[in-house]
Amino acid sequence: MKMTFNEEEFYRAHLGRDHRFDGKFFVAVKTTMIYCRPTCPARKAKLASLTFFIHAAQAEEAGYRPCLRCRPETAPGSPAWIGTPSTVQRAIRMMEYFATEDLSIKDIAERLGIGERWLRELFQEQVGASPQSILISKKLDIARNLLDNSTLSITDIAFSSGFQSIRRFNDAFKIRFNKPPNAFRKEPVSIGKMCFQLSYRPPYGWDNIIHFLSHRAIPGVELIDNNSYQRLISYGEIYGWFHARKVEDNKIEFEVKLNKNANILELIARLKNIFDLDADPMAIENDLKKDKKLKPFLAQNKGLRIPGGWDGFELAVRAIVGQKISVSAARTVLGRIVNRCGEKQNVDPLLQLERFFPTPKNILAVDLSNLGLTGSKIETLKQLAMACENKTLILDGTDSFEETSKKLLSIKGIGTWTGEYIAMRALKNPNAFPETDLEIKKKISQLQLNPKQWIPWRAYAAILLWNIKNEKAKRR
Repeated sequence: MKMTFNEEEFYRAHLGRDHRFDGKFFVAVKTTMIYCRPTCPARKAKLASLTFFIHAAQAEEAGYRPCLRCRPETAPGSPAWIGTPSTVQRAIRMMEYFATEDLSIKDIAERLGIGERWLRELFQEQVGASPQSILISKKLDIARNLLDNSTLSITDIAFSSGFQSIRRFNDAFKIRFNKPPNAFRKEPVSIGKMCFQLSYRPPYGWDNIIHFLSHRAIPGVELIDNNSYQRLISYGEIYGWFHARKVEDNKIEFEVKLNKNANILELIARLKNIFDLDADPMAIENDLKKDKKLKPFLAQNKGLRIPGGWDGFELAVRAIVGQKISVSAARTVLGRIVNRCGEKQNVDPLLQLERFFPTPKNILAVDLSNLGLTGSKIETLKQLAMACENKTLILDGTDSFEETSKKLLSIKGIGTWTGEYIAMRALKNPNAFPETDLEIKKKISQLQLNPKQWIPWRAYAAILLWNIKNEKAKRR
């Protein structure tokens, strides 16, 4: 990938430690062979002694080590990863979801239906680093966080991060950080739990996210309290709970408790999805505010994020249940479904939360009548559950977006609104747009807006329109 920026401009941003550039590029010092975030508090070198990279993996492939002070490996996701063509996005998503399966690059290419050589060329062209270096980098980033902020042993961390042997983990860690893992070992935070922090690019509309989630929180599964969010989670044989809250230094802190060691990369990918942590709010806002009618509302809603979900199947169920009824009515019906189908939690008897959201298998095994669902919605839910249980429908974002959308729309009872809603919140398509949504149609009419101006960020525009109060829209 070619550099498309002015190095002097990036150098000025580096000198000013401007947080808006955090994660957008990395600064490497030729004399020390160390690379940093542009916000690093260390003394600044002269421009002639520096070189710049779009992604951390590029710096590491060039032989640079991450700075131990600013920890560039924890910077928000690079824009080289965001907005790349779907093939590369899906490959990266597979790395996150299937890291513990020790997938080779050949395996990933086969799942994508392309040749291994072509996949490597795509990564070099669009990300600027090999797929293998990206995968190793992601595993080590998670391992470093767990060493600092969890009670897991180094052995558990190695396997939880997707390494198949302690030796391979130690070797890769020493190459990356120039120190062995035990050099970063800190005191445990609390027995039975692990804590870590994930970064985001500021600004972040945390209040809007909490407001959105609180109105849709399913009793017994989710809880919003003291401006924080917690819920029960499950994937495969893993059952657990997490609590999220916004902390200082542009980070979200997560406290997690699981019933067994798990694929931590998948866990973190899902957490990032819920809170849209890889978004670049300034880039999105700068594009959307070209629509002058939208500009004043953007100023009132800084740090737009798309609230995601823990699981694609869960979001699809929510969307189907929510068809043509209010948010509060949908929440009531979903609570009934959970009470009838969801498994009781035994992770921690002290938790206020009681049940896990039902799996496709749970939905198929239970009678859904007398819950407030129409017969047609029950049939749609059963068909969805069957497709997901048989894995003919994949809703984790690793399948082709076009193919996933086609399969969704082939299920009777899933129309345009439902498909776009799922694409926006579960498949993370930034251009998905539920244009038939009654509230969105009303706002577009009131404000005389043109959604075509919002491409490729129409999903963020939809969130913005939902955030706008009706009385404010009327005054415009």
